[in-house]
Amino acid sequence: MRLAVVTVNYCCAGEILVRLEETAAQIAASGGEWWIVDNNSPDGSADLLEAAVGKVPHTHLIKAEKNGGFGYGNNQVIKRVLSGEIAADYIYFLNPDASPEPGAIDTMMSYLDHHQEVGVVGSGLINEDGSHTNSFFRFPSFWSEIDSALEFGPVSRMLRRYRVPLGAPQKATPVDWVAGTSFIARTDVFRAVGGFDEDFFLYWEEVELCHRIKKAGFAIHALPSAKVRHVGGASTGMHRREKRIPRYWHQSRNLYFRKTGTGGPLALLNIVTALSLAASRCLEILKGVSPRHPHFLRDHIRQMLD
Repeated sequence: MRLAVVTVNYCCAGEILVRLEETAAQIAASGGEWWIVDNNSPDGSADLLEAAVGKVPHTHLIKAEKNGGFGYGNNQVIKRVLSGEIAADYIYFLNPDASPEPGAIDTMMSYLDHHQEVGVVGSGLINEDGSHTNSFFRFPSFWSEIDSALEFGPVSRMLRRYRVPLGAPQKATPVDWVAGTSFIARTDVFRAVGGFDEDFFLYWEEVELCHRIKKAGFAIHALPSAKVRHVGGASTGMHRREKRIPRYWHQSRNLYFRKTGTGGPLALLNIVTALSLAASRCLEILKGVSPRHPHFLRDHIRQMLD
């Protein structure tokens, strides 16, 4: 087997079932097997998936003992691959609310076959209407945190070379990190760096993983020609503007900067970010617009003081 595909589920069985047969067929055609990991969903997802998976070839269900987070769920398959229980050259990480366009999986695998220096390749992501959504990025930094917190045109123009989202490149290109929604990595990458860091419950874990992968000497490339359709935020709802950013997002952000040291002293970074958020809120009040996310500044301050 060349490819092991892993999808972590938490209360999103409906998202998986609606595209189960189509995605499973694409995976099988690429010489792969699909492992769906249910993170102890309390809504009966595991039973629904178990009944459906048994009828679809090359598809398997793993029932995790707990909801240990996104990285924990992915590690259930990574550990089996590294131990030899599952044999695969590549591991493909696919969100429950994402579905590869025809040929996307083969395109990513072929790219890795022909670029031995590349350890990870991320697909392009498109919305349901076919429009582009961000999936290729620079690593966050002290300056990018100011830019994203402030969102003020003149400052953003000055700091554009630090901006995290890289937009929609027209061809394959090296990047710092790719969205965890859809990417393929060589098994050898995980032999070198281990799996996801389970200290992260949700969010920022793929950024930290890519940081370790690049430090280990592997290249990470964006491959926009491999397109994957993405609903976005199916399990958390974070794509909605009015949705309050959960506490674990702030915790994961702090954890990333603490572990990588890429934002400078964390206390200073958080203070400057808070000041930038406060300035941004003042600008929103002057313009008469609602805040980007309710309570974001308050929650940021609360987490920086914990």
